[in-house]
Amino acid sequence: MLAIIDIQPLRTVAAPAPILHAPPAVTPLFTDLARAPHERASVDCFGRRLAALMGRGFRDQALPGLPGYFIPMETLTREDAAMRGITCAQDLFGGVVPLAFVASKLVTHGLVEGGQGAPEGWQHDLGAAMGDAVLPGYSVFTRADLQAAVTQLLPLGKVRCKLANARGGNGQKVVASIEALQAWLAGVSDDEVADGVVAETNLESATTFSIGCVDVGRHTIAYFGTQRTIETPKGDTVYGGSVLRVARGGLDLLQHVPLPAEAAAAIAKVQHYEAQIAAAYPGFFASRRNYDVVHGVDAHGIERCGVLEQSWRFGGASPAEILALETLLDEPDLPWLDAMTYETWDDEPVPGDAVVYFQGEVASLGHLTKYARVMRDGRDP
Repeated sequence: MLAIIDIQPLRTVAAPAPILHAPPAVTPLFTDLARAPHERASVDCFGRRLAALMGRGFRDQALPGLPGYFIPMETLTREDAAMRGITCAQDLFGGVVPLAFVASKLVTHGLVEGGQGAPEGWQHDLGAAMGDAVLPGYSVFTRADLQAAVTQLLPLGKVRCKLANARGGNGQKVVASIEALQAWLAGVSDDEVADGVVAETNLESATTFSIGCVDVGRHTIAYFGTQRTIETPKGDTVYGGSVLRVARGGLDLLQHVPLPAEAAAAIAKVQHYEAQIAAAYPGFFASRRNYDVVHGVDAHGIERCGVLEQSWRFGGASPAEILALETLLDEPDLPWLDAMTYETWDDEPVPGDAVVYFQGEVASLGHLTKYARVMRDGRDP
């Protein structure tokens, strides 16, 4: 396997004045030692850039008892955070939740009537509180409840079923009938169902927006963008990158940036979604907040827009976020910019200004290239 990690050019950071205690090093936190090499390469490359941006050292793995500014590959629970000395959003590039399931797709929807198997701490009123910030849908934990949920949603058209713990577009199936649901479930284990499945209306002619906000030290950026999907050599449709329009400040300040007409409503839905999560589950905090929002039409031609899920961890768009943050800090007169991540299994030329953070063989799938770049003139590639 050949992994190419390009960490140049980094921002020039003045050497800190001598102090008795150096600030905690930027440290990736891999909760799964079997994490794919290309994902580890992403965090290693941009963890080093983030460390340079913050004027800190970089440590490639967490050491027991040593503090750090952590980059978790998963959203942390309150207990996990406490073990690392993480008490607030300034201690990590990611997020902390009071209960593990709050970091999953499951909190986007409520239960079907009489639904069974919800985890301890489930807030039953949250689904209704989400209102039209989300698509029509349910979170379920049994096969019977999943069939009931799909039955109720089919009059609106096809239904997308998603395993709660799947990422990057994996573990999903769009079904048009109960028979199609049963065929898919034949390959899903009881444990996977018990961990949770989301069933929600599938939209046609859909675009998935990426909307988010990142806080690093005293600096905040927000963005609105779109995602692309690609096919793996096995034929699976997965995440293939994002193009983000990025500006300084929080989500409210995106109103001063040129955006498509659908952006204002989508951003408002994200703000409502996040507010309801924070109210339902006190103790949640995050410095990296990313939301997938879909816009399209249902089977009856009704236009719909809703938050699909959240990401409070280092994610697929994070390389673009960090490059954008670097550039906006280096160029204070730049009002906004476009930044992108790009992933491909094909033999394609790489732009000369791109930061390549992985290029090599992945398991038995084939050759994968991943890069990020910034477009200062705001033109999409």
